[in-house]
Amino acid sequence: MNKILTAITLFFQNTVTAAQNVDEASFLILAVVVVIFVILFFTFVLLAKNRKIKLPWALLSGIFSFAILFYFALSKTSGTLVFMPSKQPEDAANAFMAYVCAGEEDSANAMLNGPMQVNPSLTQPDAPALLLEKSLKDSYSYKSYGMPSLNGTKAKQTYEFTSLNLNTLVPDILTEVDKELEYRVENSKKSDVYDKDNNYRTDVLDEIYQSAVDKVLQNAPAYYTDTQVGLELNYQNGEWKVLPNNDLQLALNGSSSGGNYANNIKSEVLGDLTFIPKVYSLAEDATKGPVPNPEKYGITEDPNDIVKLLAEYPQLVGDKEPFFVPNADFLRKPIEYYADDTILAIVWKERVLGHGCNFAEVYVADPSQFRRKFSMDTYGSPIQKYGSELAKEANAVVAMNGDFYKFRAEGMTVYNRTLYRFNPVKLELCHVNSDGELLFTYAGELASKEQAEQYVKDNDVLFTLAFGPVLIADGEPHQSSNSYLIGEVNTRYSRSILSTRGNGHYLLTTCNNGYGTPTCTIAEAREMMMTKKVENAYVLDGGQTAEIIIRDHVSNHIDFDTERTVSDILYFATALPEDENN
Repeated sequence: MNKILTAITLFFQNTVTAAQNVDEASFLILAVVVVIFVILFFTFVLLAKNRKIKLPWALLSGIFSFAILFYFALSKTSGTLVFMPSKQPEDAANAFMAYVCAGEEDSANAMLNGPMQVNPSLTQPDAPALLLEKSLKDSYSYKSYGMPSLNGTKAKQTYEFTSLNLNTLVPDILTEVDKELEYRVENSKKSDVYDKDNNYRTDVLDEIYQSAVDKVLQNAPAYYTDTQVGLELNYQNGEWKVLPNNDLQLALNGSSSGGNYANNIKSEVLGDLTFIPKVYSLAEDATKGPVPNPEKYGITEDPNDIVKLLAEYPQLVGDKEPFFVPNADFLRKPIEYYADDTILAIVWKERVLGHGCNFAEVYVADPSQFRRKFSMDTYGSPIQKYGSELAKEANAVVAMNGDFYKFRAEGMTVYNRTLYRFNPVKLELCHVNSDGELLFTYAGELASKEQAEQYVKDNDVLFTLAFGPVLIADGEPHQSSNSYLIGEVNTRYSRSILSTRGNGHYLLTTCNNGYGTPTCTIAEAREMMMTKKVENAYVLDGGQTAEIIIRDHVSNHIDFDTERTVSDILYFATALPEDENN
């Protein structure tokens, strides 16, 4: 009896949850279902009144018909409504932990419901890094605490997880390096330790560091740490799946650096001896970036100040040709910017081929700094916000509008590697992969949902934008149909464009009213972007939606002089942790 009551309770809980998350199309279907029910109800009552059917049977028939239609409509959005999971969550949780500790990473990853991967790949796998990785994996063990807590299709199992705490290794490795370095300086020729500039020789430091790591790790168990990890699970498609969370990720990585831990340990140990830059990246499932340092924003009216700024960050700019040029036909000043060791952003207004444009040039150290944000960080959220609001929530250094996926049903929506919407019709799509590259597919290229999911997997796509058309692909102008489905292609209209030139180098563009210059057609937008020598360019939602945001304020003139609430933005974040960004 208790199981029946539990199943009924879960059924109604899941029904309410599903009803709260219906999309626009399902909502219309549900409305039609209600109307049909009302008609059926009164029809049956009338039949009962005329003694053609008994009233109780009339009412039951109406309710039964309504229930069938209601759940048919609801299933379009929510799929199967689960009465009671048929498998035990502790079995899945224990299997996952066993796979992790046995080094069966593919099996463990197959049980994850999210972008995190068990034991991320090392960024620089030299000999000490591989030794650290092996010692970390060898340290894994676990012990469960009691039975899991179960709430419908969600469960949580608590473990005591043992792993190597990489952060605690640093002081002892540093001690060993200092001892060996002091010995070599005292007992070797100068040329055997120093180079011609009187700096320590890199090969000597590498050799000493590797020896120190090996020596410290001979007593690896002394650095083991027990961490309480709450393993969260979700029941879907007849299986319990593990939901990645921050506690689990920290325990598996042995530090907060992910796949960068080996490089960062080396940087901390040898940082005062030679310059080894740290590698900073943002977690895929992070909903915001670190807070930018407000003192690193700046304003100038002299374009030559920006030329000097570009020269101050060779690690970001490198040999990339800037989009910003000091002799441009500037519309209005000042020029705004932000710069730290991981990101450089410049925002200015310029007349191009007679059109008033707002540009944001962005250089990033790591592709994880290019991100997309949904309102409420949830696909399908009914809440829309101003772009400047979303940018502030995300701690964006600079941001622009997205495709406003919530405004229309067409297109293909991928978010956090998951395909949510597949209705590509005749749209040209822009896919952003884990390297921050723009990949394009064209009308008819992805013919089925299964083909789209395979494309996402094969190309490591993080998110997909559905607006268009494509303006430039691989440096060549792309000619789209004059009858392209959306975007008023043949009308002069405020535009928003995302462009790239090489890895880590982006140009955000809007062409708006308000500068005493005309807006542009798609053909004119293509010509403008060709003058900027971009390699790839894609059109996003325009009109009142088109905006570029820096330091939480809109930098361009917006149609109708007021922001429009939207469902999503694209943004760039600093990767420097707040305690280091000073």
